[in-house]
Amino acid sequence: MAERHRYLAELITAVGLLSPAMVMAQPGSDSTRTAEATIRAPARFYSSLEPLEFRLSLNMRVVRADTMDDPPSRAATVSLSDDAGKTVDLPVKVKTHGRWRLTNCEFPPLTVNFGDARTTDTPLAGLGKARMTSVCRNLAEYEQYVLQELQLYRVYGLLTPYSQAARAVKVTWVDSANGRTIATRYGFFIEDRDAFATRLNSAWMKAQGAIASDLSPPHAAVMGLFEYLISNTDFFLSALHNVLLLGTPAGEIVPVAFDFDYAGAVNTPYAIPNPILKIKSVRDRLFRGPCANSQAFQEAYALFNERRPAIQALYDDPIGKLLRWEVANDTRKFFDDFYRVINDTALARVEIMERCEK
Repeated sequence: MAERHRYLAELITAVGLLSPAMVMAQPGSDSTRTAEATIRAPARFYSSLEPLEFRLSLNMRVVRADTMDDPPSRAATVSLSDDAGKTVDLPVKVKTHGRWRLTNCEFPPLTVNFGDARTTDTPLAGLGKARMTSVCRNLAEYEQYVLQELQLYRVYGLLTPYSQAARAVKVTWVDSANGRTIATRYGFFIEDRDAFATRLNSAWMKAQGAIASDLSPPHAAVMGLFEYLISNTDFFLSALHNVLLLGTPAGEIVPVAFDFDYAGAVNTPYAIPNPILKIKSVRDRLFRGPCANSQAFQEAYALFNERRPAIQALYDDPIGKLLRWEVANDTRKFFDDFYRVINDTALARVEIMERCEK
């Protein structure tokens, strides 16, 4: 109950940060359309499909030891070609995040902060900072897992503007302690959370305790169905585990999903479902999304059907072609089963609407 009170207090505070006219707006009203018009596109960096190649030099031993809740920022260097083709070295700060990967993986997940580095006339212009997802292990199989997760961020972006942009990167890891090149592997940058909220003219809500009825029904339905599409059960709304909450200019609370390496659509060898869920594999779909009204779900089903060709096409575009053919083909088939459920009225009611989290 205390968590619930803290959540409601933050809800009031977050809404207070938004303009009164927008807070009072109702879905479909002129005010809401005005609020939606304030949504801006992500930084230019994320508009390119071409993987950005760069060298990242950092002290691997020191950075990998940063497993505390609030790790320090560490000095590093990003080296890449500028717009004229000249190699430039940018001093950056890196900070670890994600304790599981830090404990179990060879390569640390990082937030890369470009700060005062002169990124003008480079592909990084205007980026500021970004979270970087890297391979867990220096193996081709793990590189495929990272590319699969990147694709899921791209799928999410086709379904809602309330999703973080992502772009492939190809990183050459260099240990600055000895100058040794460790590996060159694909990873991806994810849009910084603060930049994401700012371009949506919205506010993050950090207190725990939200329940389904607090959320905007249309956005709740889309988020839950997306998690069901990719067969991800590794999220928990009220604890804000792999879910962010955004207070919008329209006075709505929108859940934003992130971190999909435990999804069945990726199927990493370390992804094991929580025993309490009573499913044998992360490939076994189980709807754990928040409840919403019937209209919201019906509109969401229609949205997913409308975007189905675009989702499938992601696996044939330049990023999709970085996946092995059998991986891309298996993913498309895996998504087909989701569509079988949502397009069967009785099955959708039993598997989705009757299993939603209140």
